[in-house]
Amino acid sequence: MTLDINWNVQAISALDVSAMAASENIANANSENYRPVRVELEDGMGGKGVRVSDLVELTPGTTGADGPGFPLVPSSRPTDYESGLIRPTSYTGEGGAVDIAREMVDLIQVERAYSANIAAIGSIDRSTGNILDMIA
Repeated sequence: MTLDINWNVQAISALDVSAMAASENIANANSENYRPVRVELEDGMGGKGVRVSDLVELTPGTTGADGPGFPLVPSSRPTDYESGLIRPTSYTGEGGAVDIAREMVDLIQVERAYSANIAAIGSIDRSTGNILDMIA
């Protein structure tokens, strides 16, 4: 067993983008012509960890990517998402594009995954400390 926190740190970075998207969607739910953003996640390198695979903007009446997209993450923040741009895509929902219930569930899932990764990092830190104490 290796004690490596890189996968957890990578997951926290992806979860940060997910939380940012969900909070933007909730904050702008009542804004006219607002189009919500979805974050798609994928396995990290070697099938370990998780990372952002795509950011999609739910746009009624469009099919596929209609443009180069726009940034969600500020340029001063590091991200492992390759282009860092949101691509437009169509949605089939009726009424308003933002589903507050779905966004809240997404935030709860992000919170729990974030907490699990923080706990794993703490466990690795304690284990490493115990090993160093045994060696000293």
